[in-house]
Amino acid sequence: MDFIKALEGRTKEMQLSLIKNKLKSLKIDIETEVAGETLDNLLFLLLKAMGLLFLINKDYRKNIKDFTGTYVICSMDKKIDVSAIFKKIPVFFTKIDGMEVKDSIVDNATTTVTFKDGKAMADFLLSGNTDVIAGMLNNQLSVSGNLNYLFKFVYLLWLIPELLGINDFKELLSQPA
Repeated sequence: MDFIKALEGRTKEMQLSLIKNKLKSLKIDIETEVAGETLDNLLFLLLKAMGLLFLINKDYRKNIKDFTGTYVICSMDKKIDVSAIFKKIPVFFTKIDGMEVKDSIVDNATTTVTFKDGKAMADFLLSGNTDVIAGMLNNQLSVSGNLNYLFKFVYLLWLIPELLGINDFKELLSQPA
């Protein structure tokens, strides 16, 4: 019996170590994407980091306690097509609140945001300029579904750079091309 408990504890340590290593790798990838101004892949990387942060950061996971919903974020130029599905996910022989990321559009989304292009996506989701009406009037984005879910999602995205230790993230995004 002690052997099984020891093995289970070791398995959790190994999985946690793998998650932390993957987060470090994603941090480097995110910084590279921001510096290189290739914004099309940036959202996907941030969502992958978000999913891993939900696994290891209890305080961050509290933001989605018992939350279920599906977000689709895409662009008119077809370069962005990402989905985030919030649900209970299996971890360490139990289920916890988490998120699954897909590099495609899923059906029946709770909220769908369609951006003009990658720059419009970065301006809205990542730079702190979440004026939906202005974005819609300027033809930078269109939204269908629950707007409250959209603002919750943006809030969760804004926390990622700080949690990963990426300094000056918003300033890097706002630099002219």
